[in-house]
Amino acid sequence: MPGLKHRLSSLDAAFLYFESKSSPTHVGGMLVYEGEMSFERYCRFLEERIHLVPRYRQRLAEVPLDLAHATLEDDPDFKLENHIKRHRLKHGISEPEVIEQALRVYEPPLDRSRPLWENHLLEGLRDRTVVVQKIHHALVDGVSTVEMLVLMSDFSPTPRKIEPSVAPWHPPRLPGRRERLVSAIRDLLMKQAGAASRTAIEFIREPASSAARLRDTMQATRVMAESMARPIVQTPWQAGVVGSRRSFALCRQPFTDYRAIRNAFGGTINDVVLTVLTEGAARYLKHHGWPAAGRQFRLGCPVSVRRQEERTDLGNRVSMMFPMMSAESIDLVDRLALISEETARIKKAGLPQAMDRLGQLADLAPAAFTALMGRIGTEALDLASAIYTFLGTTPRPPVVSLPTNGINFIATNVPGVQVPLYMDGHKLLYQTAFVGPGGTIGFGVPITSYNQEMFFHLTADPRLMPDVDRMKQFVDDSFVELRDRALRARATPVVETRVAAH
Repeated sequence: MPGLKHRLSSLDAAFLYFESKSSPTHVGGMLVYEGEMSFERYCRFLEERIHLVPRYRQRLAEVPLDLAHATLEDDPDFKLENHIKRHRLKHGISEPEVIEQALRVYEPPLDRSRPLWENHLLEGLRDRTVVVQKIHHALVDGVSTVEMLVLMSDFSPTPRKIEPSVAPWHPPRLPGRRERLVSAIRDLLMKQAGAASRTAIEFIREPASSAARLRDTMQATRVMAESMARPIVQTPWQAGVVGSRRSFALCRQPFTDYRAIRNAFGGTINDVVLTVLTEGAARYLKHHGWPAAGRQFRLGCPVSVRRQEERTDLGNRVSMMFPMMSAESIDLVDRLALISEETARIKKAGLPQAMDRLGQLADLAPAAFTALMGRIGTEALDLASAIYTFLGTTPRPPVVSLPTNGINFIATNVPGVQVPLYMDGHKLLYQTAFVGPGGTIGFGVPITSYNQEMFFHLTADPRLMPDVDRMKQFVDDSFVELRDRALRARATPVVETRVAAH
């Protein structure tokens, strides 16, 4: 049966409004499977499961004058072959060359006249199947991306039986401009009336709780504003405007070692992740001579605010937190302790929840205004990117370190499944995520875990960070040093206990 119409939220729509040629906002990466699968078999595999993800067969229906955010409607012209592409790799290609080819496939923006996803099969590796996935951020966040991968995969080499759709899929025609306009007006009136009634009912039933939530939100907003006002370090990956090219490096580390570090020194797995990542970034700055004395990083860390019943929903249900930590290279155990204190302070203050409530207020902003701001901003970014490319400048350490605001980069930690996944009997060996650079921030790090491994996906603009492999080395070194400290810390009490027993 046809899927239900879905109007984008303000957060979902923002990924469309603020997308530019130099900073596309699709997400995805490269999936590497064991063994070789033919293009025909891959198409059959997707065809029998496509109905499990209704959004895959829906396209944007924009509203005249941007009176409201676009809806996703069943696409009567949907053809699977428009979304599955094949590429032949040259004989004897190396793994770095495969990643380079995958990046070139990944970079172009998606066609908005069709459902906002593409899968590319890279053929020619005798013992591997490589799939490059692209899906627009307006449709998914990190958690829903993982859930979608699980939904389309199996937990066994033997593919599970997929029940066909209850009824044949016969989508109606797309709504015309007048229908879209009338629908937008109706939805706006219903949303405003619903929001007003919910607020009134909550205040009447629980006036004390409503007042407390408002007070907590105002307090958290004040704390967040004070934090964001603190200056941060200048970095080479923020010394220009991002272009459309990407470079990439992958760190792969045992997930059990992260548990061992946490058990030895405290904190959370995410605190350990941020420790390893920021120490690597601090060493990168030191290596290139960028002044960091007394300066700090500020990271943008997305936080899922999905309720349990929303786990399989697509769309974005995320808030943000902005932890700060030293931009100087320091003792790793000390760094972990400081980061643990920082993230605990942020959680205690309720900043992610406050950010979520403030984000919901964005639904009150007129869509036309947000769309206009997006067009102005993206055109300015594309122009600045073209000028920066033409000048061909290379980031150099500043003579004087000036106060800088904003964030230094995005670090998003998305937990995955810790058992193998399979596609038509082919085991998923690992995956990469090519997400990160955009605007004036030329470096980003999605962090994922899968099948007892932790992955740091270092994605950069090669003009602003021409040596992303150097950053990888510093991150790997930081992990090894912290892991070895944890092993020694765990071994010491055992030795002392044995001596005492004698």
